[in-house]
Amino acid sequence: MPDMEVLLVVTAVLGVALLVHRRSQELFVLSIRDGKARLVRGRIPGMLKGDLTEAATQMRVKRCTVTARRDDGRARVDVSGMSDFEAQRVRNIFQLYPMAALRAAPPPVKGAWLRLLGFAWLVWLFDRSTE
Repeated sequence: MPDMEVLLVVTAVLGVALLVHRRSQELFVLSIRDGKARLVRGRIPGMLKGDLTEAATQMRVKRCTVTARRDDGRARVDVSGMSDFEAQRVRNIFQLYPMAALRAAPPPVKGAWLRLLGFAWLVWLFDRSTE
């Protein structure tokens, strides 16, 4: 029985370590719903946030998540909740912003404690800003 407990603890520690590593590679996670965007984690340049929100609104996307990650010194974007055609438009917009601009984005002022937890549903539930 003690071996099973050790295995469970080791598995939990490895799972947390993997999650921490994965999140450390994220530049930002942006959730867009019905034409409104909320930053879930990280930092994003204001113009990029506006461009992505505008594109999602024009394409009439109800819900999507845009995640930017560091990948071998470059930035990569992953999109969920959109068709391939719509996701390509997001990737095209994202490519207009160099890595230096992404890293130099100012930290968000409001809702820092929600972003610390990093769950989109919490950000949408408690963030009442009019951004």
